[in-house]
Amino acid sequence: MASEALPMELRLGLRAGSVYYFQSRELSSGQPHFFIVVNRDPIGTRLLLLTIVTSKVDKVRIRNHERPHTVVEISPKEYDEFKALSAVDCNVVLEKSLSELAGLVRRKEVRYHKDLSPEVFAKIKAAVLASSLVADELKLLL
Repeated sequence: MASEALPMELRLGLRAGSVYYFQSRELSSGQPHFFIVVNRDPIGTRLLLLTIVTSKVDKVRIRNHERPHTVVEISPKEYDEFKALSAVDCNVVLEKSLSELAGLVRRKEVRYHKDLSPEVFAKIKAAVLASSLVADELKLLL
């Protein structure tokens, strides 16, 4: 489990609040999405817990109308890498192995974006912790 096997970009930049853009086979859409790393030690645990960003804000609001406290909306003012109002459904946390992300990086299939501000990241973390749909084992890693 030597970190030397990791691409330099991951060893230097992977942390809670990191934002990546890539295509994920776990999603029904073939389009790439923004993903936000939410666990506090992705390198140590060799696991990434990711929330998914969507610009389909209305769909997220409708799907979570009974649990609005688990949705975080992020405007381009709050995070200027997003060109439109976006939402994170914090009831959905993808698990991805660190080696899978490293493979995407080596194949140049992932784009890095600047980290979220601590304020926006705190909202996402709180919403994940508030979700009754996210497993407690995953919440312990935040």
